[in-house]
Amino acid sequence: MVLDGEMRSTLGIVRSLGGKGIPITVGSNSPFGRSNFSRNVKSYFIYPADNSEAAHDVIVNEIEKQNPDILMPVFDNGWSIVFSQYEEYESMTRIVPNPGGKLFKHLLDKAHLADTAEKYGVLIPKTYRPVSIEEARILSTELPYPVLLKPRISNSGEGITAVSTVNELLTALGRVKEMPVIQEYIEGEDLELTILCVHGEPIAGSTYLSLRNTPLPYGPPVACLSIKDDSLMNIGKDLLKKLGYHGVAHMDFRRDRRDGQPKLLDFNARIAGTNEISTVTGIDLAHLQYLITAGERVEPCFEFEVGKEFRWIFPGELRHLAQTPDKWKTIKKLIKWKNVKMGISITDPMPHLSMVFDGIRKGRLGMKLSKK
Repeated sequence: MVLDGEMRSTLGIVRSLGGKGIPITVGSNSPFGRSNFSRNVKSYFIYPADNSEAAHDVIVNEIEKQNPDILMPVFDNGWSIVFSQYEEYESMTRIVPNPGGKLFKHLLDKAHLADTAEKYGVLIPKTYRPVSIEEARILSTELPYPVLLKPRISNSGEGITAVSTVNELLTALGRVKEMPVIQEYIEGEDLELTILCVHGEPIAGSTYLSLRNTPLPYGPPVACLSIKDDSLMNIGKDLLKKLGYHGVAHMDFRRDRRDGQPKLLDFNARIAGTNEISTVTGIDLAHLQYLITAGERVEPCFEFEVGKEFRWIFPGELRHLAQTPDKWKTIKKLIKWKNVKMGISITDPMPHLSMVFDGIRKGRLGMKLSKK
């Protein structure tokens, strides 16, 4: 049973596992969840979108009916529901490797993540954790502008605000409900690292570049390129060993142009939304999780195809093209197809049709390309 069927990474997971003959039931918080309609899914069910007791009750009821061998939450929502009543789920079925609710929540909080990185010697941009408006006001004249205001708990770049002056900072702080983390803005290439660990021992992983993203400027990637970066991999392995980490970890870094050093920006204690690039280059993290949970022996694997690009064309690349001011430069990149893989499947088209229908229903496909 796979949860979070509405997420793009889940579709890649059900296609991979289903393609290996593994029967799959999908739980989704939307009737139009893209994985609901995949040919690789034998059945699906809908639970409430919020992390509520009602969502928990629906999932438990489906587990009792379906009796799955393994439960695989994918995104923050599914994991939060499972962690809220972990012992109950564990008594009913086997759950894929994970770091546990306490560490999951700790690393989700950007202030705690900064503390953890500093504790274990992982470089990060200069980060400030004011606990009040007054403390932030005192800091305001000392900050290395431009800086980013980041909600302590968020994903996909939601809620991030860039400010370049003291006045902009104070104005932005006047609009927030909870005190954000304040972090210096650094320029450089965006690096992504994903690793599967078994009780602190790295088993598999891959590294890749984020090429384009949406919504601009801080949204999730819509195109990635696999690269070989042993130094980055070693940074991640070392951190996860020190944490005694169990499960899949995904880390976002940026290579600081000033000193060439990768600096940690974010940590997802789960499979990433960009997971498909790992899968198509030879590191199938979901299948490895499945095998480990099923009691199979898994050999370490850090060899993957380098130089392969993965694109999430719809709606990701289309939205990026609609938003970017440099459309011609983007178009020239998009017409290059050598060693490119897409998230669209001709043999499994229904998920994409459901996305189109849902986009029309919500009015999201009425985008017009800017003429600027």
